Amino acid sequence: MKAFFARLQEPSTHAALAGLSAVATQIAIGQGADPHVVGAVGTAAASIFGLLGVFLGEGA
Repeated sequence: MKAFFARLQEPSTHAALAGLSAVATQIAIGQGADPHVVGAVGTAAASIFGLLGVFLGEGA
């Protein structure tokens, strides 16, 4: 479990999660979810993961 949390502190992981949130957004819209709501949530998630990647240092 410790290795998992260490991995979550790496910027490459945040970049991957940001990309996956974009994919999840497209899948949700394809399944009939409201594009405006899903787009806003997806943008917020991608922004948060992007900021974490910028401001958090590499795991030890």
